[in-house]
Amino acid sequence: MNEDPVGNLVKLGFSEYEAKAYVALLRKSPVTGYELSKLSGVPRSMIYEVLGKLTARGAAMTLRAGSGIRYAPVPASEFLEQLHREHEELVDTLKDGLAEFASAPNLDYVWNIEGRDNIVGRAQEMIAQAKDRIYLSLLPDALPAVLDALKKAIGRGVRVVLYTVGDVTLPGANVVATPVSEEAASRVENLGIILVIDGEEVLISESLTGIGAQGSWTSNSLLVFIAEHHLRTDPYLPEVLECLGERAADIIRDEDRVLFARARESRIEA
Repeated sequence: MNEDPVGNLVKLGFSEYEAKAYVALLRKSPVTGYELSKLSGVPRSMIYEVLGKLTARGAAMTLRAGSGIRYAPVPASEFLEQLHREHEELVDTLKDGLAEFASAPNLDYVWNIEGRDNIVGRAQEMIAQAKDRIYLSLLPDALPAVLDALKKAIGRGVRVVLYTVGDVTLPGANVVATPVSEEAASRVENLGIILVIDGEEVLISESLTGIGAQGSWTSNSLLVFIAEHHLRTDPYLPEVLECLGERAADIIRDEDRVLFARARESRIEA
């Protein structure tokens, strides 16, 4: 939590001098411009310009006392509520105004996402936007990060298919759990998330156990199709190989045999 009021006011559009002067007014008022300059650290040559801007902004008010003028702050709760309303109105206006100029975006590019929190945040947003179906592959220890979002999606009637390697329970979802051997587990421990929603977007990332995780998001239709096809067909591969038995050696090309052997090894007795 950021406890720097001056810094936070600057983020809301105040200049540094305006923020310092307003915080100083909250601490002591009413004061003269000269007194406020000393309290806030704002140069005397700038203090009255700053006070004029605070007054125009609705953050300060002038008080006439005899022949002099003193300044006092508008209470923080009142001013912030006013600021909140103004920002809401501005955002609503921009939504309507900018929509007139917006053309259909070209989203065929791939976004690179860095950091666990950013990847998880994108996954949560995608799940929250899903309307029809969600295909998701992850390890059990990554599930808590998106569990609430998945439950809400299920509550909206979205079809959720979850592919994992452990014992996972998610009521309302179709959970496809493929047990793996210890040897295979060492190969999948660096896997993160593969998430496809509505056949329109895909997010792929490496393991979420570290803060330096890397991920990619795109709505490129070909890449989305490949990812969804992989998720929906890959769980059948060990069973297909099991059915083929020794015939698999005659069908699979030499350069692919190691890959298929690993897929076959990953299927163990549950």
